[in-house]
Amino acid sequence: MSFTFIDLFAGIGGFHSALKNFGGRAVFVSEIDDAAKKIYRSNWIKNDELIISGDIKPLTEGPEVQVPTHNVLTGGFPCQPFSKSGNQRGVNEARGTLFFNILKVIEDKKPELVLLENVRNLVGPKHLSDYKKMIRLLRQLGYVVSAEPTIISPHEIPEELGGSPQHRERVFIGAIKMENIDSGMYSNLGPLLKRKPFPDINEWSLKEFLERKIADHEKIDLNNNLSQSQLQALEAWNDFLKIYRKNNRQNLPGFPLWSEFWQARNKFTIARSTPIWKKTFIENNNTFYLNNRKWIDNWRKSYSFESLIPSYKKFEWQARGESDIFNCLIQFRPSGIRVKNPNYVPAFVALTQTPILGWKKRPLSIAEAKLLQGFPDTFSFGDQNEKASFKQIGNAVHAGVARLVFQALLKRAIKIDQPWATSLDSSSFFLDNVPLADETSLF
Repeated sequence: MSFTFIDLFAGIGGFHSALKNFGGRAVFVSEIDDAAKKIYRSNWIKNDELIISGDIKPLTEGPEVQVPTHNVLTGGFPCQPFSKSGNQRGVNEARGTLFFNILKVIEDKKPELVLLENVRNLVGPKHLSDYKKMIRLLRQLGYVVSAEPTIISPHEIPEELGGSPQHRERVFIGAIKMENIDSGMYSNLGPLLKRKPFPDINEWSLKEFLERKIADHEKIDLNNNLSQSQLQALEAWNDFLKIYRKNNRQNLPGFPLWSEFWQARNKFTIARSTPIWKKTFIENNNTFYLNNRKWIDNWRKSYSFESLIPSYKKFEWQARGESDIFNCLIQFRPSGIRVKNPNYVPAFVALTQTPILGWKKRPLSIAEAKLLQGFPDTFSFGDQNEKASFKQIGNAVHAGVARLVFQALLKRAIKIDQPWATSLDSSSFFLDNVPLADETSLF
């Protein structure tokens, strides 16, 4: 049995990719960005008459909600804090936010399942009260939803269940419509998935993952190499690492190395207004320099180090026992060059900080980025420019994570005997492999 879904704030279709695998059919899509709409259509609805709508607001704030009936509602909605004014006003309490528009659709169309995604900060100190209001308003509409958020990153999930080597924590809200049952009886449910639900997951190897997953036909821009100044900086710091290892038994220190303070202590002053954390870094750097002064001075001269731009003169080592920078993952940041273990990439959200694959001496490609976001290798950006593609993939819902969390939501719906879920043909799912957080304690 197939099911229908709507895709709100759809981006380029992370949720669509996840639900299509289980027989889901999109009956409504809303995305305000024209470039993202084009990519979405070319990949997911090529031969369909389905129109991708723009702004969801005018479709939900009039006398009628202009959205078709559907079984599942999904949305990677932008985080907008609620107004401080008003309280206990039902759905209208969220008016002025995009969550209000989601609630209007839910109130009118009553989908069987709701799955929403947002940034980790949604449940941080700044927005926690807003998150709690969201949960309360969903419950008022008759939905079972945990007060505890499901927080998960793709690197915490085995590859066979949709994981990938990217550290990208996101919050998921999963809600289940209940009929003729007080949804409040399930108010003590925990999150869909507990934190780090697969404790035995193996350490990722980013290099192995990409070499195995990238198909031969994928286009990699071999001209998108590092600049001469970037290579010069990396070669200098790589030599620095090797010389340091010859002169010291321990790894490089964990604090950022700021070479501007590698000089005699009487050559610079620390202003009284300097924050304590920065003062500590400066003092640590100066001590580090004084303990290694002889070889550092010779190293700087041999590499014309002073000719590098200021940010290239700062170095942050997070690769523990690695012996060569070019075996690692690298980022050129305004705060300096960061080098980390080649196990997983940080969440990529901006082209200026796209991770550098040290063993390739080039930035991560679009083809590689889409795989790290859980999209299939058949997904294409066409001839769209790289900057726009990176922006879209960085904003996308991770398709593999969405696939796992949706299965957890469906499994919970089955466990609490929701009629629609129990009647769904789940043969295409892998529910036995989904470790529902409170499966044994509450059911």
